[in-house]
Amino acid sequence: MINFFRKIRQSMIKENKASKYMLYAIGEIILVVIGILIALQINNWNENKKIAGQGKFILEKLRFDISLDLKAISTEMEEINNYITELTFCTNTVLGKTDPTREEFKKNLNSLLTIALFDQNRTTFNNIVSSGQIEYIQNQALTDSITQYYNYDYKSWDSALRDYTRNIIAPFMLNFDHIPQPNVREKEYDDFVEIDISQSKIKPKTVEDYRNEIFILNILRQKIYNLQGQNKEYRNLKKYMIQLRNMIDKELDKTN
Repeated sequence: MINFFRKIRQSMIKENKASKYMLYAIGEIILVVIGILIALQINNWNENKKIAGQGKFILEKLRFDISLDLKAISTEMEEINNYITELTFCTNTVLGKTDPTREEFKKNLNSLLTIALFDQNRTTFNNIVSSGQIEYIQNQALTDSITQYYNYDYKSWDSALRDYTRNIIAPFMLNFDHIPQPNVREKEYDDFVEIDISQSKIKPKTVEDYRNEIFILNILRQKIYNLQGQNKEYRNLKKYMIQLRNMIDKELDKTN
């Protein structure tokens, strides 16, 4: 009988030990799983932090490019306004509303053969699109706005102005009169040599000659119209630039 109870006791001890080992093994497995989950969480956190840092760097570069675009388009708009003012002066002269000297008229007429064009700085945008880094910008609405800016179709008036000036105005002026010298407002023309045309057998046209040529009045009016259309398109684009830069500023503030 004593041996019987002794065997039962030994069996229970073995079962208790097995249970303890099982609990210990389960505990070890739980600790390993928790460790893996923590490691994955830390890895995800580090990866998200890395992506956020790259996104911030990209936005800072885009903001810099857009700021340069703002300065560039403002300069071009100032030039366009100058051209409109000068050509309006010429139009009023041809219509007989003003009576300037020939030199003053021809000086303002320089703008007839001049165009101002704005081009976006697309280097950063093209790079992040081709490399797939645009996905680092985590604000989808901002990403859409940036993409829309760089796909903004603003060049229709540029094309119309360039084609009209090169294909219509320039050929006519080359046949009608001695063409004006390049606009010397810009520094790159400072060292240009001005050719003296006073010895030419064909004398320059007078202001009255311009008044008597209907095509002059028409090309002046059309050029002014194209410049006004271009200026309006640039105003809309500039407004969008300012809005986009403000959106980028707000997004960058979140990361600071």
